[in-house]
Amino acid sequence: MDKLIITIGNPNGVGPEIVFKSLKFFFQDLKNFSIILEKEIYNIFFKDLKGPDYIFVNSEELKSFNYQPGEKNELSGLASYLFLEEATKILRSGYAKGVVTAPISKELIVKAGIKDFIDHTTYFGKKFNSQTFMLFYSEKLKVILSTIHIPLKEVSKKLTPRILEDTIREGINFCKKVIDNDFRIAVCGVNPHAGENGLIGKEEKKFIPVIENFKNKGYKIFGPLPADTVFYRALKGEFDLIVATYHDQGLAPFKMLYFNQGVNVTLGLPFVRTSPDHGCAFDISGKNIADESSMVYALKLALKLSNLS
Repeated sequence: MDKLIITIGNPNGVGPEIVFKSLKFFFQDLKNFSIILEKEIYNIFFKDLKGPDYIFVNSEELKSFNYQPGEKNELSGLASYLFLEEATKILRSGYAKGVVTAPISKELIVKAGIKDFIDHTTYFGKKFNSQTFMLFYSEKLKVILSTIHIPLKEVSKKLTPRILEDTIREGINFCKKVIDNDFRIAVCGVNPHAGENGLIGKEEKKFIPVIENFKNKGYKIFGPLPADTVFYRALKGEFDLIVATYHDQGLAPFKMLYFNQGVNVTLGLPFVRTSPDHGCAFDISGKNIADESSMVYALKLALKLSNLS
C-alpha cells in the first residue's frame, strides 16, 4: 500500500505534540499516514484522531515506560530507537513509500545501549546499504551537506573529490524533482574566502576538477565560493542550491533563516525520508507551545516527493 510512516521521535520531547498538531492540516490525507508510537502516547494525544493507521510498539522493554514530558531518561531514548526499528521493518516490506521522523535525542539512544547510533541519516544508510546525504529544504533556500556529524578537524580529510561529486549529483537529482526551471548550484569553499587562491588554504583546489566536470555536462554550477557571502547571494535569487562542505557551514545560516519552516531530507535512500529541522525541545515539552510548522512542511514535502498529494 502507498503509505507514509510517521515516527513520533523521543516521546518525552515535543515529537508527539508536533505530530498531532500538524495532522490538522492534512484532513484530506490522513488515510495516507501510519503512525508508529507507544500505547500511552496514543491515549494522551491521538485516540480521538481517526484516519491514520496506528502501529504500536509493544516491546517488553517499554512496559515500564511512562510519559514524562521533558524528562531526559534512557527509556525514552530506547523507545525512539524501537520506533525506528519498526519503521525499518515496514519500509523493507514495501508497505510504505517513505517515512517522516519526529526529533530524537542521539545522546539518550546511545545511553540506552545503542552505542553505534549517530543520527537518522546514518542509521537509514546502514540499514538499507545506501550512501546517504543530508539536505535542508525551504522554498527559498536549499542546502546539501558534503559531510555531516564529524569533527571540524576531520572535514578536509573526509571530503574527497568523490564525496563532493556524489553530493553534487544527489543535489542535482533533488533539484530536478522540485524545481521546474533551470537551477543554479553554488559550491562553498572550506576555508575563509574559499582559500584566496591558496593563500589561506589549498583544500579548494581539489574541488575545481569536479565542478568543471559538471559544467562540461551543461549544469549551471559555480565555485568554490566564499561561504560568508554565498547564502546572501542565494537569498537574492542567484543560486537555487548550496553545497556546503561541513555541517555548521550550511546549517547555521539555514536555521537562522528557516528554523520553523525548514525540512531535513535524507537523499540516497530507496524511499522518501523527511524530518523537522529542530530537536526534541525538552524544555517546552508538555506545555502545548511547540511550533509544528517544520513538521507540517516535512509532511507536505514527503507527500509531494512520494506522489501521494
